[in-house]
Amino acid sequence: MRSRAHARGFALRFFATGTALAALAGGVVAPPAAVAAPAKQPVPTEAADEATAGRYAATSGKSVLVTSATTETDELKANPDGTMTLTQHVQPVRVKRGSGWTPVDLTLERRGDGTLRPKAAPVQVAFSAGGEGSVGKPIAKVAESLHEVGIGWTRDLPAPVLDGSTATYREVLPGVDLKVEAELSGFSQVLVVKDREAAKNPELGKIAFRTHTGSVRVEEGQVDGEGLIARNGNGTPVFSGDASRMWDSSSRAADNQTGGPQEGDRLAEMGVEVGKDTVAISPDQDFLQDPKTVYPVLLDPEYSCTNCGKTHHNVVQSPPEWANAHNYDATGGQMNDLKAGYLNRSSLQASTNGISRTYLQMNTTPIHGKYVASATLRTKVVNSYACGTASPTQMWLVGWMDWNTTWNNQPQWYRLLSENNRTNNPGYCPSDGGADFDVTSAVREASDARWGSTAFMLKAKNENDLNNSWRRFDLNPYLEVRYNSYPNAPVDLGMESWGGGSTDALPCVTGANRPVLATKTPRLRARLTDPDGGILDGGFRLYKGPASGYTWNGSEFYTTDVPSGSFGQAAVPGGWISSEGVHSWQVWGGDRQFHTWSQVCEFDVDTVAPNTPAVSSSDYPATGLNGMVGRTGTFTLKPNGNTGTGGAMDVVRYGWSLNDDTATRFSAPVSAADGTVTVQVTPTLAGTNTLHVTAFDRAGNRAAANAVYRFGAAEPTGVKAAWTLNETSGNTSADVSGNRRPLTLAGGAAFGPGYSDNGMVGGGYATTAGPVVDTTRAFSTAAWVRLDRKDNYYTALSQDGANLSGFYLQYSKDVDRWSVSASAADDVNSPAVRASSSAAPQLGVWTHLTATYEPNSRQLTLYVDGKPQGSATATLWPANGSFVVGGAKWGGQRVDLLPGAVDQVQVWDRVISPAEAASTANSAVLRARYRLDEQNGTTTRDSVAGTLGTLSGNVTWGGVEADPDDPNQVLGSEEKWLTYDASWTGQVEAAKPALVRTDRSYTVSGWARMPSLDQANRAVIAFGDAKFSPFMLSYRGDLRKWGFLVTKSPAGDGWFALSDNQVAEGEWTHLTAVYDAVTGQISLYVNGEKQKSYLNMSTTDGTGVTGWEGSGPLWIGRAVWTGQKSDVWKGDLDDIRVYTGVLTPTQVRAIHADTWHG
Repeated sequence: MRSRAHARGFALRFFATGTALAALAGGVVAPPAAVAAPAKQPVPTEAADEATAGRYAATSGKSVLVTSATTETDELKANPDGTMTLTQHVQPVRVKRGSGWTPVDLTLERRGDGTLRPKAAPVQVAFSAGGEGSVGKPIAKVAESLHEVGIGWTRDLPAPVLDGSTATYREVLPGVDLKVEAELSGFSQVLVVKDREAAKNPELGKIAFRTHTGSVRVEEGQVDGEGLIARNGNGTPVFSGDASRMWDSSSRAADNQTGGPQEGDRLAEMGVEVGKDTVAISPDQDFLQDPKTVYPVLLDPEYSCTNCGKTHHNVVQSPPEWANAHNYDATGGQMNDLKAGYLNRSSLQASTNGISRTYLQMNTTPIHGKYVASATLRTKVVNSYACGTASPTQMWLVGWMDWNTTWNNQPQWYRLLSENNRTNNPGYCPSDGGADFDVTSAVREASDARWGSTAFMLKAKNENDLNNSWRRFDLNPYLEVRYNSYPNAPVDLGMESWGGGSTDALPCVTGANRPVLATKTPRLRARLTDPDGGILDGGFRLYKGPASGYTWNGSEFYTTDVPSGSFGQAAVPGGWISSEGVHSWQVWGGDRQFHTWSQVCEFDVDTVAPNTPAVSSSDYPATGLNGMVGRTGTFTLKPNGNTGTGGAMDVVRYGWSLNDDTATRFSAPVSAADGTVTVQVTPTLAGTNTLHVTAFDRAGNRAAANAVYRFGAAEPTGVKAAWTLNETSGNTSADVSGNRRPLTLAGGAAFGPGYSDNGMVGGGYATTAGPVVDTTRAFSTAAWVRLDRKDNYYTALSQDGANLSGFYLQYSKDVDRWSVSASAADDVNSPAVRASSSAAPQLGVWTHLTATYEPNSRQLTLYVDGKPQGSATATLWPANGSFVVGGAKWGGQRVDLLPGAVDQVQVWDRVISPAEAASTANSAVLRARYRLDEQNGTTTRDSVAGTLGTLSGNVTWGGVEADPDDPNQVLGSEEKWLTYDASWTGQVEAAKPALVRTDRSYTVSGWARMPSLDQANRAVIAFGDAKFSPFMLSYRGDLRKWGFLVTKSPAGDGWFALSDNQVAEGEWTHLTAVYDAVTGQISLYVNGEKQKSYLNMSTTDGTGVTGWEGSGPLWIGRAVWTGQKSDVWKGDLDDIRVYTGVLTPTQVRAIHADTWHG
């Protein structure tokens, strides 16, 4: 609804200032300390839009121009009082130049294209520059958009003489000049016959002008007075002209008669013929020879644009010869001013006395929907026939007019608006001629009815009052309208958000979806706007009840001084809401003259919090140890009594958290009518876990106290299923977990070399008879995988649904990464999520992949070689089909069969921890063991793979001497070894063990004994490369300690793990070196005990190490440094072992004990 003014004087009024919203949001703010006032900045005098101009005007106290509203005829200014003033001329007064405007200037100038053009004209006018070849070009032409029309001469023209807007081509015929003049809407052209002698030229009997056209056709009017018409393809007149007039110089104003005859000139009519390419005129020969004719005589063809612009004028006159004249927007000759009144025929130079009227048509589109405070049509009396006896001129509201308007075809008259009796006769009663007409009522009606144009008429009050009623007016009157825009209806209504930048406000709603609030003093806000900008106020009303039927307490509360476009907001005063239930509100926005109301919004008040909820679980009862860490259980959450209005159940969601008391980490929405919800919870602690639960109602009220439910979870136990795939034949692989879920091989799958012993090869797949895990609950799965191609998607592990797999642990071709992914439903069109590895897979390299799903947080997580790679948020659906190794399902078909091999597959019905994922990937596998028991020959055999190591240099077999008297004596392995002398030549070289990479986890160990200590560095075991060994397990002579060196790169330097104590001379010592690529940690064990000393480390625990892959062999008793053989051993070595993965401290101690060298 809209009203004309505020209702002021209410009993209760509450205010919030819009410019202080940020401060209000934070509470009461103390005034700032006094500071020096900044230098006052000048306020701009113009602005691009009305709102900004309104602010500038209010600040400066001066009017400010709105540049975006400026046109050739219009100018808009914002006033300091909040109103706007539109000034609109009938004729253009400015022309667009680039990004600015310049005043109309019809002065001709020469252009680079060889034409003469006005400096700044509203339409495109061009004249010929004359000279040789000019016969082929138009003398003058006018263009509008794609249309143009002009006339040409029959021979070359001389160069013209320029005088302002006029170009004169002298002596185009003997004694005849040709003049063209630029006008606001076109051009006029006259042939000036200078004297009677020149008039005798027979060429003046009929003069043909060439016609120039573009996208128009020229024709002669069908009725008297229509003249020449240039129509477009639709038949609409674009230009109009006249070639029928000739006149003499009786008024002695020949020098100023390019545009047409003046009062007092004698006139005659010429014959006109319009041909295909010409317009020919036939001057009245009798008129030329008449002794009364005063030379020079002027012959006039002309054209002007009839549909340019949105403001127009038209002078109509009653004498018979002019009654059908089309003077629409004509500005030349007698039409160079506006006319009204009754004038004698002599002064009018007509056959009879005549009445003149002027029609004006203004563009009133800019003031649609505005409140018009005043509207004045301002003009100037150029000449009045009378002074003291003059009778008034009236302004009327009339119907629209157009090019067809003539004296005989006038629009309808509606009503008299105002009148004015200003006189201005330069010889008798001179004045400034200013004459204003009040047209407020008409422009108000135009605004309300949204008229695109509004037409007025100037006429004499008494059209029978000969001469006394006659006035000529300036050609360019203007309409001045002062208006105020009605403020827009407030928008962006919202609740419970403070500050204009907030986006989380509760929306304006009515009906069942109305917001429910937990406060009786809610914050309300709305964006206030006014087309004119400026500063606004807002008034809020609070109603009790819904929008369909409410009561009002008769008061409002307010927000003031809100800049247009900003939020006005205020809180409902305390005490206004006294009860729970439905309330409504609305707001008006106003500029202190008018205001406009918003729509009505509703909200519900509920300030009663829910009770502490009840919690139970059959999977994890509140007593004893049940389930295990990482295994999901179902918990039931219920309201503990209903607290909604009228005893209704109003809990809409529960918040819960495990082992922290926030109770809000996870959210469970309520859909059941009784408020019961089941949630899946995965315990994270062995022993007591604490589940914290709270309840929220529809208003956001939270239960006063959390429910605390304690339950016990057992230590995590083994896998749900596991397949070593170590079989050598057949098509079945046993489940070594003991849970009897064998795999059946299909599609060409077979047993072959795996990561550890055998694995599944052949590019086929294997399946269980049914599901292994519930994919909606916690689970984990892992395997060693070797990928041999990247030309497709290939899946290592999955579990079937009806159409898709419930999850895919796979290689994703599109991103060239390992990934774990899942679709939102068992449908090929459902969206999917994916977590991917940070690096691309390496072909032919065994890689350990692990995927876990934790339903609490809905996290699907990928591990590669024990390292977490990323997670995706997913809600998994129940995939109740077979567990699949080496393939997947898509669209109901078996797909993604993996080329390569899979080994050591494991499945858990729980979430394994990151430490478990790491230890699973790091599980140690013995890859080489050189017992060094041969006692003779130059080779030593790897008892794992059968590889031979070659002895060279001064290295010999050593050991305990056998008892010569005991032929049955058998020496143990620990009683046989290799011995290196001090010559720096001994070594054992063997191929690097298969599958061992020094950029992944590995362990090496051996027994060593030094008969004497020296300052040299000596290697027990190392791998080779071109320049530097990737690692060395060695004796460091400068410190006389055992050391494990991992070099930083092929450029040398590195990290050291050192023994805590110096080497015991002459004693056997068991050494173990471990590199854990998952944690980036190196460890050194001496005689089964982990050492704590490090060198060149930024950490104190051996972390921060990054291994790199070397390309050389395995060396026992030497290394390489700067490309040279180095660190040659001196003493005894025995039982050298190499593992992939990480030996645990327990395993290290066991090896030490089992191979004790006493």
